[in-house]
Amino acid sequence: MTPLVGLVWSAGAALAAQSGAGRPAIAVINLRFDGAHANVLGPGDTAVVAAATSSLLATLRASEAVTLIDSATVAAAVAAAEADGNPCDNPCAIAVARRLEARWLAKGSISNLSGLVWQFAAELFDVTTGQPVLVDSYEIKGDPARMAPVGAHMFAQRVEKAVAGVLH
Repeated sequence: MTPLVGLVWSAGAALAAQSGAGRPAIAVINLRFDGAHANVLGPGDTAVVAAATSSLLATLRASEAVTLIDSATVAAAVAAAEADGNPCDNPCAIAVARRLEARWLAKGSISNLSGLVWQFAAELFDVTTGQPVLVDSYEIKGDPARMAPVGAHMFAQRVEKAVAGVLH
């Protein structure tokens, strides 16, 4: 990591944390599309994941339990971590969250299992310990463009409850 990148990460985390005085910061890594087990890949698959990510971010942005670190700051930190060509796995993501001074980390993926069945899987990590504290998986049936954001919203609500339970 270059000093300039580190400075940008720290500044972004500090600015994000200022707006939520007293609430722990959460870094959310954009949900990823996993088409490895799909029978058929569709042109709208990544749009489904983008919509779910937007729902997750919107719910946590409105939360009174956490302060959301700016998603562009998190995306830039992940891109820098992946500059070597390797995807950012759990240890990498936790390291990114620590550099951003987050207390919590949320990440996940959406898989297209078939044209009608999708899988939403996400985890909440305690950045202090590096351990997952919430592991969710939802089978999405029906219109994925409508249902994936619902699954992401449900996960975000469970994140809020998990964080509140740990801190109180």
